[in-house]
Amino acid sequence: MVYGVREGRSAVNFSEWAAYPPERQRQLMAASCHDATTGKMPDRLWTTLHPEARLSTQDIDTICAAAHP
Repeated sequence: MVYGVREGRSAVNFSEWAAYPPERQRQLMAASCHDATTGKMPDRLWTTLHPEARLSTQDIDTICAAAHP
């Protein structure tokens, strides 16, 4: 399934991050780490259209470090 910005924000909206309870933040970061590590996020179609959106190894490491402090 291809997700766009709207669908991504419905799953997690980092603009509203502070409003999420701490446990939900931990769950979302863990899911983000998993999705970034497995290549699910950002979607291949999205990065084809927007190559600047590709995550570097350092980006993925940063996401995962935040997920597992």
